[in-house]
Amino acid sequence: MIPERYITEWSEQAPWVVNKFIEQDLIVCRALVSIYSDAFLAKHLAFRGGTALGKLYLKPQPRYSEDIDLVQVQAEPIKETIDHLRDALAWLGEPVIKQKKHNNTLVFKVQPTDMDAGEIHLKVEINCKEHFCVFPMVRVPFAVDSSWFKGACEVLTYELAELTGTKLRAVYQRRKGRDLFDLWKILSMHPELDKGKVMESYERYLGFTASHLPTYKEFVLNMDEKLQDEEFLTDTEMILGPQVEYAPQGAWERVKAELVERLNPEA
Repeated sequence: MIPERYITEWSEQAPWVVNKFIEQDLIVCRALVSIYSDAFLAKHLAFRGGTALGKLYLKPQPRYSEDIDLVQVQAEPIKETIDHLRDALAWLGEPVIKQKKHNNTLVFKVQPTDMDAGEIHLKVEINCKEHFCVFPMVRVPFAVDSSWFKGACEVLTYELAELTGTKLRAVYQRRKGRDLFDLWKILSMHPELDKGKVMESYERYLGFTASHLPTYKEFVLNMDEKLQDEEFLTDTEMILGPQVEYAPQGAWERVKAELVERLNPEA
């Protein structure tokens, strides 16, 4: 989709291991500008997840992230939002739309410049259930400066402590090693982070989706099991930046010491 010279240029900003990742990274950046340059979408959708952390808070971006995770700010019919997204991202072609009770996903399929690399799938997922924020939302400037595309916008998102709280929930609920990596990177790059606000956010979000909040012991047992799982341990192998050194066990020890030990042992 993107001429090779522009992919090579963008590799200075996104030094991922394969050109397909670099190309998708640039597509993600342009898509964010397209979404948040739409006045309707800029008010109705908030950006979160690993891509939000990398594009807005963790600079230089420490790992590749391929999807755009959004949250519907207010409970309302989703059709108008989807129509605006289709218009804003029309340059990607017509998406496949997958609708469920609590989320809607638009999948855009494009052919990468490297024809042998397989299709690029850009997934734009909207959470249509968590219409709340623990702390006031913020707008963060975002810009793309490439010979292929230039643009800027302000992205509606959550403050870093709240995003970290949702990431801590993900570490417990999912089996993706990248969630642990993200938490470790946040703690490493933002030592000033308000840990109390992180835990308040974690408890609010996990309590919204689970009937039981794990105790400290349950959380540790959960992670001890994952740290024996080869798939969990190797999840980040292809997506880290070239200068990033990462040890999952050491990352967990830091996350445990700075966040998980704040859990009530018996709660």
